[in-house]
Amino acid sequence: MAHLTLFSLLLVTILVSSVASQGGIASCCRTTSNTQTNRDRLKSYYIQYPPACHLHAVVFTTVSDRRICADPEKVWTKTSMAYLDGKNWHIQKFISKHHS
Repeated sequence: MAHLTLFSLLLVTILVSSVASQGGIASCCRTTSNTQTNRDRLKSYYIQYPPACHLHAVVFTTVSDRRICADPEKVWTKTSMAYLDGKNWHIQKFISKHHS
């Protein structure tokens, strides 16, 4: 019986650590939004994948730190990701050019 209790406690500890390292369940998008803000208001994005989060989504962060959960298949989502990738690439190129 003691072995079962110890095993259960160990399993719970591992699961809690795993969820915490993923940013927690609360940070996962549960639905996607049709919100299409001006791209100049977008700061960054990341992609959430199952199984860490139930829903496959692109999570945009605005300059005011608001999160927008977007459908990765939508045209607006893809063009906004490309916009941020290009914007960030130019910033990185500028920084490395002036710090060399």
